[in-house]
Amino acid sequence: MRKVTIILLLNVIFFSCVTPRKKHYLQYPDSVIPSYSIAVDSCDYKVQLNDELNIRVLTLNPESSKIFNPHNYTMSSTSGGVFSTVNVKGLYTYTVYDDGTIDFPYIGSVEVKGKTTREIKSIIEDKLVGFVKDCSVEVRLVNSFVNILTNTTGKRIPLTTERMNIFEVLSIAGDVGPYSKRSDVKIIRQMPDGTIIKSFDLRSRDILHSDFYYVQPNDVIYVRDFDGQFFRIDSFIKAVTTTAATVSFTVFVWKFVEMWIPKK
Repeated sequence: MRKVTIILLLNVIFFSCVTPRKKHYLQYPDSVIPSYSIAVDSCDYKVQLNDELNIRVLTLNPESSKIFNPHNYTMSSTSGGVFSTVNVKGLYTYTVYDDGTIDFPYIGSVEVKGKTTREIKSIIEDKLVGFVKDCSVEVRLVNSFVNILTNTTGKRIPLTTERMNIFEVLSIAGDVGPYSKRSDVKIIRQMPDGTIIKSFDLRSRDILHSDFYYVQPNDVIYVRDFDGQFFRIDSFIKAVTTTAATVSFTVFVWKFVEMWIPKK
């Protein structure tokens, strides 16, 4: 009986408890925490098919602004003698066609697939030289979201800047659950050549300079729970309480069985 109790005690404490080692971020690499090499490729997102772009032409010429920004206007209406205005700025977007282009006023087809928003901005500004003087172009990706999935929940997080790191996204999402396996995080990423899946250890300090650090639009971040988390223990007090309850129940069952087993 004593051996059974000791085995149960060890199993509960050492295998069910969620330790700081399993949860803390920015840990230095060692024999358990992996290290990652410095990323070589650019982290800037490349526009893909069916993406939606919001493009604004900034100019002091009101006529030119009206031509190139048909979505930047004020819609007026009168109802019951009350005059009201509704600003519908930013509702118009350009969808990337199957051939990787968009149609822009006056300049026509523009190749955007595989290019960053900065590159598209430069291309459109160069093409507008013959139509508008002293103009500036803003290009933003409209469908800019990251999805976070765990065993218990799913969240869609908007990317408020062009480059957001994974810790910023997690802070908006309220972090992942206490029983999430941070040592095995997967990112499902859409690339121009197809979908790829990357696995990494979110606890490693080395992700700060790796290609895992910055997320990209349409990323899906999946974090599964620990295996065998039956007791769901995340503190020492809970471990002691659960262990005491487990041992008490085991003793009760043992005594109950002894009562019904005939003695020889």
